[in-house]
Order: sequence, then C-alpha cells, then structure tokens
Amino acid sequence: MTRLATGRTLAIGRRLAIVGSGVAGLFGAISAAEAGADVVLLTKARLGDSNSMFAQGGFAAVLPEGQHAPGDSVESHVADTIAAGAALGTRSAVEAMCARASRAVDALLAHGVVFDRDADGRLALGLEAAHSFPRVLHAGGDASGAGITRALIARLRGLEAAGRVRVIEGAKVTDVMIECGAVAGVEFAAAGESKAGANGPGARRRVAADAVLLATGGAGQLFSQTTNPAVATGDGVALSFRAGATLRDLEFYQFHPTALQIAGPDGVLRSSLVSEAVRGEGAVIRDASGRRFVADYHPLGELAPRDAVSRALALHRRAGGGQAYLDATGLEAARGRGFLAQRFPGLDAMTRAAGYDWRRDLLPIGPAAHYWMGGVATDLDGATSVPGLYAAGEVACTGVHGANRLASNSLLEGVVFAARAVERFVAAAGGAWRRPEPRAASLLALDAEPDADARELVGPEGRAELAAVMEADASVLRDAEGLARAATTLAGWRSDDPETANLLVAGRLLVAAAGARDESVGAHYRLDFPGRRPRDGATEAGIDVVRETALAGRSLA
Repeated sequence: MTRLATGRTLAIGRRLAIVGSGVAGLFGAISAAEAGADVVLLTKARLGDSNSMFAQGGFAAVLPEGQHAPGDSVESHVADTIAAGAALGTRSAVEAMCARASRAVDALLAHGVVFDRDADGRLALGLEAAHSFPRVLHAGGDASGAGITRALIARLRGLEAAGRVRVIEGAKVTDVMIECGAVAGVEFAAAGESKAGANGPGARRRVAADAVLLATGGAGQLFSQTTNPAVATGDGVALSFRAGATLRDLEFYQFHPTALQIAGPDGVLRSSLVSEAVRGEGAVIRDASGRRFVADYHPLGELAPRDAVSRALALHRRAGGGQAYLDATGLEAARGRGFLAQRFPGLDAMTRAAGYDWRRDLLPIGPAAHYWMGGVATDLDGATSVPGLYAAGEVACTGVHGANRLASNSLLEGVVFAARAVERFVAAAGGAWRRPEPRAASLLALDAEPDADARELVGPEGRAELAAVMEADASVLRDAEGLARAATTLAGWRSDDPETANLLVAGRLLVAAAGARDESVGAHYRLDFPGRRPRDGATEAGIDVVRETALAGRSLA
C-alpha cells in the first residue's frame, strides 16, 4: 500500500476515490479497478464494518424466464417498489434498477457470492412484505449482507494484492476537496488522530482524485433505537452538504417494525433486527393482550410495507395497546421441527443469547431506525449536483425508494447504482461534466453552521443526548411542536468530534425537512397532519435542501 505523508497529495493517472466499504463501495471499487481506473477506497473503520454486513434480508431480483416465480416480472417488481414508496419514487430510476437486477445477480455470482439454492439446485426465492411474488435471494439464510459483503471483500483484497486498488482503513474523511468548482479529492484523518491531526493544527492527509464516489451508508446513530452499527453516523450527507451538493427527501426515514428490544445490564434499551423474512414465513404480531392488531391499521396486516407496520405499532402503543410482540411460535408446527434454526440460523442464535426460545416465546419488539430513503440527490448514474461527486447506496437519493423502501431493495440499489456511477466515470474520462437534470420540488434553505454560543456535545453522553431528542421528536410519529423543539435544541449544540458533528448536521437537515412537509406520506407521519395532500398532475417527489449560501467551490491547497 502506498504511504500517504501528512498534507501530501498523490496524483497517479485517472483516479476514483471511494468513501465507504458497504456493498455499494466494494462493488464500485471492484468495477472501477476492473475497468482500469486508479482506485483508492477509504473506510473509517475496517472493510467489514458497514450496514451491509448486518443486512439480514436478501437481494430482490426478477430472474430470467424459467428461473423466476410463476407470474412474476420486472414490471411487477417496479409496481411493488413504487407502491411501497407511496408513489413518490422516480419511475425512470425504479425501472433502471429493477431491469438490471438479474444482471447484478450474475455479477455477484461471478465475484464469489454464494446464494442459497433449493433442493433442485436452483436459486431459492423468498417472499417478503409488500412483494407480490417470491423474488428475494438470500445468502446463508438470514445473513445475506454478510455473505455478499465477505465475497466482495475477498475479491477486493485480491485486486489490492495485485496492485489494482489501494485500501486505506481507519480513515475518517473530513472533507470533499473542491477546487475551481469541481471535486479534487478528499481529506481525511487517520484513526487515533485528533481533529487537528497528528502533526499539528490543521494537519490532514489528502488523496487527490478526478472524482469521488460516496458510499458511506446511513445515519441510524441519530436515534436511540436503531438496527444500524456504530459507524452509521450520516457522514456522507454531512460531507455533501458542506461541499454544496443538493440533498433530497430527508424527511423519509424508515423504521424497521420488528426489532427485538431488551434492556441490557446497564438498563439501556437496545434494538436487534429481526428480519422481514420471518413475517414472510408466517410470523405474526400481537399486542400485550395477545391480539393481532396490525390489520386494524392496514389491510395487509403484518405483510404491509414497513412504514405502515411501524406506524401501527407506534399508534397502537399510544392508544394503550402496550408492548408489541412477534409471534413465530406456530412456524415449526407448520414447517417442521427445526425450521427456525435452519431458515434463520443467525436469528436463532441471537434470540437464544437474549434469553428467548422463539419456538415457544413471544419476542418483545418495537420500531427502530433502519434506513434513510433521503440523501444526496443523484441522477440515474449516481452523479450529484457537484461536478465530479457521485453517490451510491443508502447515502444517495436516486429516487428509487420514494417515501418508503421496499424490503430487500437496498443491496440491489447499492450494486446497480455503484455500477452505473463507475460506468459514467469511465465514460466521462477527458470529457465535460454533464450536470444532472433537475427534478421539480420544493426548496428548503438551511445554514450549515451552528449558533456562535452553541453548547459542546462531548463523548458518548453527548451522542446519547442527541439520539434521545431525535427519538422523542423526529422518529415514527411527529408533529410541529416536537419538530420545532428538536430544531431549537439541535441548533444550540456543536461538536469538535467529526462523527458527532456529522450527526448534528444530519439531524438538523432531517428535522428541517420533516417540519417543511405538513402532511403524512410513507415513512413521514405527522400527528397534526395525518392525511396526504391532494396532488394535481405529476406527483411531487420530495423536498430539496440547499445551503443558504451555495458553494461554487473552494480551494484547500
């Protein structure tokens, strides 16, 4: 690996810097290296530390004729995706993603991913909530994200050993470098360095690049209850905002309805994901009295889209329904002894470690922050409004999810749009930047800087304080009073810790966007505006968030 001296810049050939090591970042790095680009991948922890690694759900794809479920089609996958997103998705983006899904599966197989197969050796297809047909591929039962991620890491390490990719672990990217209005690379701090850097005030390491692909994942650490790992701190959203990029649909944050929620030895309630596929196999949700209640709120009951089920749990508890429980006790009687451990080995181990035998016990569940539909606005090739800046995966807002993500579309989106971004980067070599076509939407201005007298958030206690505010006032159920309270509180805080500072920016953006949308649609539910606004003509796709003073570019030289 090439050593980067503090403050020095490398510039060898046409380079793509990729920030993040989830499925989108890994697949993008492999694709770019195989296309002949000079690739540098930076990740703030280890390659395996990402949301993708923890994904229990699968990879949604309509396979070719003779391999897909009878009656299924790409058109049906498109329709399900748009319906789950409350018709606020961008149809061209959804069509591009679904049409390329089978090709993405072939690419993953070529990179060594081992998908589960049935007794006849065919790729096994599972049914998940809001899908009309079984079309979800899994790897290792309930460990699809880990199976896919590990295979891609192995492929990337092979390319690294061959000198075709540089991997820099423990690199916290602090800025996207902008020169003359276009991306010039990234600036980062190595693990263990203070804000000022190891070699004095202002010192930073830099990687020069012709383009940057952000694949930094989500921001689940904004909330007290989340299925996301500790690394999900909204870094890409904050980096893009500070670089002057347009952001979109930030009010739409998906909460997964079935997170096992138990208090640890310290008394703090923590969430652990229980896959959508468990309900797809027949598990049901009951309230404290043992009654199935989700159908009271949505006709599809437990198989409704995630936003509807999470909202049902929150509203039912608010109405006095008490704790909700996931009941999988009938599955072994229906599917045979040992089914749960065989179909969901990871969940079986997790529930037992938590003290539950889910063959007999009901699991206490609640909604937990899971996936941000909003993010850095991109076109169909992952290009943002900043020349040379691309985004893919959860950090991006491609338009495919609308107001709510369909189950198992996230890994698919990451692969498809990382590939498209790399293709655009390669094709654009030596050419002029093609600015993405704008989409009509409301504009919301927000200043990036905290108040001058803002209070410093320090350490884990400060993070917990931020998460508690977001959990109370900006999670599944929202209203104007709570959002205004959250906005005021967040505006009065600052942090010298880069990740906490990024969370503050992401939180302020989300709260501002949620306050601007005075209606309920998809994952955004306002108690004070429980209905949806009537629309005339084309549907509105969301809220664009822009800086009060747009950045035309700045030099970090």
